[in-house]
Amino acid sequence: MNKINPVLLRTLKNAFYLLFFTIFTPIFSQELSGPWTNIGPNWTSNACDVDITTSVSNLENGATVNFSIGDIECNMPNTFSSNNVVNHTAIAPFLDFGTNGKGVLTFTFSSPVTNPILHIDRLGGGYGFGPHSNSALLTLITPGLSLTRLSGNGIHFEVTSNTITRTPDQLFGSSTTSECGTPTVGGSAGSVRVNGTVSSVSFEFQLNGAFGSADAIEVIWELLCDFDQDGIPDQTDLDDDNDGILDSVELGDGPTLDSDGDGFIDSMDLDSDNDGCYDVIEAGFSDADQNGTLGKFPDDIDLNGLIVNEPDGYTSPLDNNLNNTFDFQEALVPLIITQPQDVITCQENDVIISVSTQNTSFLQWQMSSDTGLTWNDITDNVTFQGSQSENLTLLNVPLNFDNLLFRVRFSFCNSTIFSDSANLYVTATPDAGLDETKVFCFNDSPEDLFNLLGGNPELGGNWTPALSQGNGIFDPSIDLEGVYTYTIDNGFCPPVQSRITVQISEAPIISNVTVIDFSNNNSIEAQVNGIGNYEYSIDGINYGTNNSFTNLSAGFYTVFVRDINGCGLTSTEVNVLNYPKFFTPNNDGNNDYWNILGPNTHSFTVYIYDRYGNLLKTIDNNSLGWDGKYNGKSMPSTDYWFKYIDVNNKVFNGHFALKR
Repeated sequence: MNKINPVLLRTLKNAFYLLFFTIFTPIFSQELSGPWTNIGPNWTSNACDVDITTSVSNLENGATVNFSIGDIECNMPNTFSSNNVVNHTAIAPFLDFGTNGKGVLTFTFSSPVTNPILHIDRLGGGYGFGPHSNSALLTLITPGLSLTRLSGNGIHFEVTSNTITRTPDQLFGSSTTSECGTPTVGGSAGSVRVNGTVSSVSFEFQLNGAFGSADAIEVIWELLCDFDQDGIPDQTDLDDDNDGILDSVELGDGPTLDSDGDGFIDSMDLDSDNDGCYDVIEAGFSDADQNGTLGKFPDDIDLNGLIVNEPDGYTSPLDNNLNNTFDFQEALVPLIITQPQDVITCQENDVIISVSTQNTSFLQWQMSSDTGLTWNDITDNVTFQGSQSENLTLLNVPLNFDNLLFRVRFSFCNSTIFSDSANLYVTATPDAGLDETKVFCFNDSPEDLFNLLGGNPELGGNWTPALSQGNGIFDPSIDLEGVYTYTIDNGFCPPVQSRITVQISEAPIISNVTVIDFSNNNSIEAQVNGIGNYEYSIDGINYGTNNSFTNLSAGFYTVFVRDINGCGLTSTEVNVLNYPKFFTPNNDGNNDYWNILGPNTHSFTVYIYDRYGNLLKTIDNNSLGWDGKYNGKSMPSTDYWFKYIDVNNKVFNGHFALKR
């Protein structure tokens, strides 16, 4: 089975009730005056919330007016335009004409009324004055108005554009006291419309005809109600209370709908749900002067009673919770269920500040930087999101947001409601300092690693792995080299870390120096023990990481080895020896002697042989060398052989040439 579209259903229902209002509006939009009460000489009644007050003036020649109360009892069919008149309480002015006197009877309305209807009974008649009729003549003297006869009990109820009377001097044949006689006998009665919009109606009264001296009439006023007093009677007014909502919408659920049960139907109630908020506001329309009617007073009204020349109105009212009941017809007072709470966070974190509300259609978050003295609305940007929702998100919160206040503002009618304020506490991201590298010498004193961190680290962190002497104290003679991590956690921000890479070094120990000499490429190579990083030199000035030195000439050398981190320097001395490949013993002062080249810092012996193995000469480290003679005789130019033996039992064999 197909379901009926709810929008179509509501439209059809509104159309039905609009037709109902058109037919039955007189039931609700017209009221009879009564009861009457006197305040001094004047009497007052009310209809359609309009007070009606009598007054008498301009009495002449003994004319007087006295008032009493009575019910209209004339029940002849079609006498009155409203069937409700019969047996309804009326004001009964007794008009005494004196001696050809007259006076003015005035009815004043507390607010203007349009086309009021005057129901009159017991106008004229016989009443003991003989067989002829008598009557008062009521003449309308208020400018700009006219009269229209609506109904009466016969032809003798006479109405012109400005007079009301009963036909005078009619011969009855006998006197009558009938209050409501036949069309030809007794008093007359009927209904008269006063045409126009009036604040007061004045009738001059006097005797009409030759008979009688007084007339006791009964009067009931019937007003076309104008609830909003805009000059358009409710009977034809499409917006009886001028709130910008059509009556057909306000009474869409029934012609007597009274949402708050206060005795006023919704079309005549500026606050239909009695929640303290005018219907016009809850409908989503403007009310600049906050008087409950659409727009700003004074109102421009068209012939249908609708306010015109305003920016909105007469569209579908708001139903923010989408429950098919307009907001102005259900009391939805906004409530804060959960107030915003203080938040503690770390700088550059994202934060959500929340509020829980009920019956709110619009929220606006605000911020204060001066402890709540001034507040500013927040708009969505790179820092804020959800500024008009229950959850305000702050992105990448900066440190200067510390101690800011936040609250929610929302409106109900023309009032502004604020939540409690919430403090935002922003904690700075802790500073663990900068990574560093530290080289300890093995014999250095213990040191606090915290003092070695770069930057501006904060105290209170922890070191891992654990150290032997306590938190952060490094003892190079006990603790191992490696990476030590400093972690600081303030409880609100993510932990931050820095690291120190620790290396341990020590002075070098030269374990051996290998010397290759007596060659075309003499060299020195140092062997070192130690855990450091070392560099080498043979002049104490120029250092390098190569522990070998080549192409050395014969001589005395000091080998230096130092730790590149300053943990120590050591040295040792070595000799590099060589020999001349020839010599020329010709007494010219050049190359006259052959000897070992190099320092003579330790003892050695050299044995020189001829080619046949004959020992020719023995020299040592203290001699000048061989002068090329054997037993005083110069030896010939040829090759000779030698054997080198030092105190350390180093042995070297070689040969050289003697040239003459």
